[in-house]
Amino acid sequence: MVESLKVLVVDDEEPLRKILALRFEQEGFDVVTAGNGADAVKLAEEERPHAVVLDIIMPGMHGFEVVKQIRRIPSLSKTVVIITSAKSYKADIDAAKKLGADDYCVKPTDFDDLVSRIRKHLKHRAGIA
Repeated sequence: MVESLKVLVVDDEEPLRKILALRFEQEGFDVVTAGNGADAVKLAEEERPHAVVLDIIMPGMHGFEVVKQIRRIPSLSKTVVIITSAKSYKADIDAAKKLGADDYCVKPTDFDDLVSRIRKHLKHRAGIA
């Protein structure tokens, strides 16, 4: 039996988080969700998702800090991290990638493009798709 790909969706906006979770489930992914950065880091370590789709502007822990913490966890070295944000400044995109994000999608995000990017990065980072 082939293991399903697991994605962790992190966004403080519950409606968006639920929509993304539903769409990923329809694509055959196992989905875990978090509404803030601290929960995201904890769930990432516990659940070991193949990919994390992460908002950066959240109360408490900023998404960039989440990326830094995920990249410090050896068991998550092959986890793909994709930032989603309404912020489209080049400085933010560059900072996200410097911290270890695999990609950066500007909201509103085209879902099919997001899935395509996840699969591309999974193939590159983890050798799976």
